[in-house]
Parts: sequence; structure tokens; C-alpha cells
Amino acid sequence: MLKFLMLLQLALEVSLQGTSKSSTPPDWLQDACTLIMCAPNKGDPRRETAIQGLRQFSSPSELLALSDKLGTETSELELLKLQMKELRIQMDILKATFIKVQQAILVPNGRIVGEKIFKRDDSKGDFQAATTKCAHMNSKLALPRNVAENSALQEIVAFRNEQVILGITYNTAKKKFEDLNGHPLQFFNWAPGEPNNLGYEKCVEMHPNGQWHNRICELGWAIICEVDI
Repeated sequence: MLKFLMLLQLALEVSLQGTSKSSTPPDWLQDACTLIMCAPNKGDPRRETAIQGLRQFSSPSELLALSDKLGTETSELELLKLQMKELRIQMDILKATFIKVQQAILVPNGRIVGEKIFKRDDSKGDFQAATTKCAHMNSKLALPRNVAENSALQEIVAFRNEQVILGITYNTAKKKFEDLNGHPLQFFNWAPGEPNNLGYEKCVEMHPNGQWHNRICELGWAIICEVDI
């Protein structure tokens, strides 16, 4: 019944776009229009306008047929929405499974954290060699930007009890540490008393405890690269 009433209102809207070709509506139109609560009285202009809109239907069965068609289309749309929702759920499950598999493959030489992967390379080198090595692998030298990333990188470093070089350099002119793109850092995890010897020790290494120390850039370190996913 509600759907039928909605169709009557739809017909009312349609009627506003055209004019009537007949002056005497069939009885069924009069009865149907009575259902339109906004125009219950004969002689009300809104009632007459509604009747004009209903003239496109030759019988109540045509109006009901349109109602059924609209109902079917609505059902199909709702089904499509449910299918899309289910697809998103399945994609989230697949992504979570993929990350777990990747984690298993990477351990102990790599970690996934957030939207980033840390991966240890088997080679060693100074700051320049490490930067070049990562660039050749379409990645960049590891640089934690928050506590979670620092912890993930520390797990790799602690496994071999070594120090690694980070993607940080000291800008003597600006007197601040920056990333490899020249952007100032928003996160640090300096060890007590660090940084020191500024202007001389321009690179930064991470120790197995996750703390940072600034050092000269010509030393040799284990290399860990990062890539965004």
C-alpha cells in the first residue's frame, strides 16, 4: 500500500510537467486520488492536478505493474550493495592474510609495520654506500618516524646485536637533522647525551636497544632499507 501511495505521488509530480488532454477522469482515478492525503476534497486544485498525472495509466493494473517493476529494481540494487559489502570484507581478510604471510617470510631480517616494510640487506657499508644500495633496490635507507616503526626496526637490529645506519643527516647550515629529502624530523629516539659533536658527527646509527647515536658518516654499518606499501 505504501508503495502504491508513493506511485500516486510520483504521478502527481509527472503531471506538473504536462497538461491534461481529457477533462473527465475515469472513476478509478477519482478513487485513487482520494488516497492522496494532501488533496482529499473535490475541487481542491491539488486534487485535480493529481488526477492529470494519473491519466498516463489506463487502469489500476498498469499502476500496480509499475510498482512491481520499481520494487524489483530496488531489490536488485540492495542485493548489489550487499555483494559489494561482502567483497570489501573478503578483501580486508585477504590483505590481513597476505601481511601475516609476508611477516613470516621476512622474519628475522625484516618487518612490516603500518604501511612500511623494513628489510635488512646482507651487505655492509658507510652512509653513502648504504644510501646507494637501497636506491638500487627501489627503496631508501631505513628511518623510523614513530614509536611503532622504531620498535619494528629495533627487532631486526637486536636479532644480530649490531648497529645500523639511519636515513638521517645533519644540516650544518640549518643546524638540524633532516631526512634524505631535506625535511626536518618529527620523531627522535636519542640515547642519553645524544646527539653530540654536532657538525662533525653528521650521521645517525641505531643500537640494539633502539636508541640513536650520531656518528661520523664514514663508518661501516649493516644496511636496512625501507619501502612503502
